[in-house]
Amino acid sequence: MPRFSVLSLTGIFIVLSLATAHASAAADAVLTLAEAERLALERAPGLLRARANVDAAAERAVYEGRLPDPQLTLGAINVPTDTYKLNREDMTMTMVGVRQAFPPGDMLGARTRRAEQELTREQARLETERRNLLRQVRQTWLELYYATQSLRVLETLRPLARRDLEAAEGRYRAAQDMQRAVFRARQALARIDEREPMLRAQAERSRAQLGRWIGAAARAPLPAALPLLSALPDRFDPARHPEWLAAEAELGAMRAEVDMARQDYKPGVMLDLQYGSRRPMPDGTERPDMVTAMVTFDLPLFRAKRQDRRLAERQAKEAAARYETEDKRRELESMYAAMLAEHEAIEARVRVFEERLLPNIRREAESTLAGFAREQVELRDARMRQIDAELELVRLRVDLAKTQAELLYLTGE
Repeated sequence: MPRFSVLSLTGIFIVLSLATAHASAAADAVLTLAEAERLALERAPGLLRARANVDAAAERAVYEGRLPDPQLTLGAINVPTDTYKLNREDMTMTMVGVRQAFPPGDMLGARTRRAEQELTREQARLETERRNLLRQVRQTWLELYYATQSLRVLETLRPLARRDLEAAEGRYRAAQDMQRAVFRARQALARIDEREPMLRAQAERSRAQLGRWIGAAARAPLPAALPLLSALPDRFDPARHPEWLAAEAELGAMRAEVDMARQDYKPGVMLDLQYGSRRPMPDGTERPDMVTAMVTFDLPLFRAKRQDRRLAERQAKEAAARYETEDKRRELESMYAAMLAEHEAIEARVRVFEERLLPNIRREAESTLAGFAREQVELRDARMRQIDAELELVRLRVDLAKTQAELLYLTGE
């Protein structure tokens, strides 16, 4: 019969202990809002795409303002077709040349300015994508929190509703109350059972949406406490928002495009340098080599159908970008004002619910059960009001956090 050494048994015990500890830690792990945000910023494909666009724009900003590559020409000219020899005719020679194009005017500078503005635009779009991702993660996480917390509220209220039903049934059997009190108590319990599957489906939808950004971590349980988001700043400046900065950079790129169209009125230049080597004649006569230098200019003669139209097109696009920038500023200001008003209204409602409404509803339900109400038919109505109020308070707290998330998207905190 095989025997295990003490060392082997100790090793097995350590492995089992580590596995148990790991499983326990995994079971105890919760998905906080901060953790969901961190995972989304690391894994979200949309954010990775925006970063790749920034990298591409940065590379373009480097090469866009450079001269085109020079051209090297090699060949032989004036070769007689009867002999194909290079030393028979006086003008036969082998050639090597270099050709360089120079764009018109300050075209290279205009291209560089356009590329730099496009880089700024992509950087602003990256920040917009980051903020929008955080906003979506926060909104979805908060909706998941609402569903799970509402289920917890229902689980807390279910024993109370059952106690109400038992009390009503006891009174009915003792002929102390009418049967409709039993029916209403049953309705209160059914109200809880009716809401539960809807909330579970909502939780599953929210987890599936979170899984788009954070993967399997979306299946982890949520903490019981609602997280505190960053405090809101005292004022909002739309000119610091990345959506406006992207629109402003697009306007800058269009201005550079207009400048490029203006440069097209100037002639481009092509510089061509060639060196021709001539071999000695058959009788030994030396022939001097030759150098050719040429400058070629573009002739923008047909401006009405080409340069004028291109300039008009770019100017129209510049005007559209300018209007878009102003529209974006107004849109951001309007969004902030509307969301701030909604945030303050919900905040006021939460205070009323927490300090006045819900405590009174809870006391009413308990006093009805204790028999302080004259008619036991009020029992169901009191408990129903408590169920609705408890869930409404969860809804209001979540909506308050969601409006704060919207405001943080605007302010960038």
